[in-house]
Amino acid sequence: MDFSKKSIDLSSSILKSLGHPIRISIVLSLSNNSQLTVSELCDRLLVSQPVMSLHLGILREKKIIAVKKRGKQSLYSIVNHSVNQIVRVIYNSNISI
Repeated sequence: MDFSKKSIDLSSSILKSLGHPIRISIVLSLSNNSQLTVSELCDRLLVSQPVMSLHLGILREKKIIAVKKRGKQSLYSIVNHSVNQIVRVIYNSNISI
């Protein structure tokens, strides 16, 4: 099978962007809720707002999540459902260990 270097590099980049516990937690939280604000994510994950914004920025840059403005609030949601499935499969496989 012939694999495209560009696709492999992109896949590697996406997986690297998930390589932090906070970012995995963000994806899991958003997969259980259609949309969450920064404040809601901070409260759920016990992370300060500046730290949360840094991690959300990384996930947005890789197009794993997206933000939608509603008034003064920013609502985050998952847009890359393949990544969501990968995270959930890995997370669920570790529960039984």
